[in-house]
Amino acid sequence: MDFDLDEAIPILERTPATLSTLLDELPEDWTTVNEGPDTWSPREVVGHLIHGERTDWIPRARIILQQGKYRKFDPFDRFAELKSERPLKDLLEEFDHLRSGNVATLRGWNLKEKDMELTGEHPEFGSVTMRQLLATWVVHDLSHIAQITRTMARAYTRAVGPWTAYFRVLQRDVRQ
Repeated sequence: MDFDLDEAIPILERTPATLSTLLDELPEDWTTVNEGPDTWSPREVVGHLIHGERTDWIPRARIILQQGKYRKFDPFDRFAELKSERPLKDLLEEFDHLRSGNVATLRGWNLKEKDMELTGEHPEFGSVTMRQLLATWVVHDLSHIAQITRTMARAYTRAVGPWTAYFRVLQRDVRQ
């Protein structure tokens, strides 16, 4: 499937509501569960997404659109804002607010096909297009939704007993 901004925006718009519906007002055991050392809980993923809204997607898209002499993206700190002490409800509301503003900005640019081929410089990957950046934003959302639901499902791995064999999500196979 090729990237289409008009088809991508609805995913970006729905992510905050999806996470709020899934996580808001759940017992803390569900929102703080993780898959072991160096893994993130659903709550930490929300913090990570907030940081991305502030420092990653739209700021990098602006660099691309400006096409100035300096087109290198600042490195993204994937681990910033993971350990917030704020209530999860506040984090979900902030994510929704930031995402709404970022989607409004994206829509307001009225990007054309030629804009999708403009490039910026990623600190690790080198030259990347606007199309690749925006497609990655969508996949980033979807992958974190999958991560959250996988982490929550795996919290019940032992509880389901023999039914584990029927759920790929509970099998710790690297090919998932």
